[in-house]
Amino acid sequence: MEKDKKEVAKKIIEILSNDTIYRKACRMLGVKDSVELAILTMELPLHLPITRLKGLLGYTPDKNKGRYNHNLRGHISRFAVILYVNTKKHMNVLEKAVEIVEHLPREKAIYRLELMTLKTLRKAYLLTTNNQISNNSTGR
Repeated sequence: MEKDKKEVAKKIIEILSNDTIYRKACRMLGVKDSVELAILTMELPLHLPITRLKGLLGYTPDKNKGRYNHNLRGHISRFAVILYVNTKKHMNVLEKAVEIVEHLPREKAIYRLELMTLKTLRKAYLLTTNNQISNNSTGR
C-alpha cells in the first residue's frame, strides 16, 4: 500500500515536472518536489485575483457565506504543515518561512504559510504567463 502511494506521487510529479508554473513555484518556495503543490498548481484557478482566491479557499470571513472549497483548502493546509515541519527540521527552505516559524505559534505560523503559498502560486502564475505573452509578442 505504501509502495503504491509513492509510485502515484512520483507519477504526479513526473507529469507536472515540465509545467512552468509548478517549477517556478517550487523555486520560489524552496521546495524540490511536492505532490500537494502539484495538485494545487493544477486545481487552483490561478487566473483569479488573490482576493477571489482567498474567498474560494475560505480565508476571507463570510466571503461566500461559509461555502468554500474544502478539498483545495485541505491541500494547501497539508502543504503548509509539510513546509512547517521542514522548517523546524532546518531543511532547505525560504528565509521568510524560517522567520514565520520562529516568531509565531504553530497555528498562526501554519496559517501564514498557507497564505504565503497561495500568494507564491499566484506570483508564479503571473510571472510565467507574462513571460509567455512577452515571448509571443516579440516573435520568439
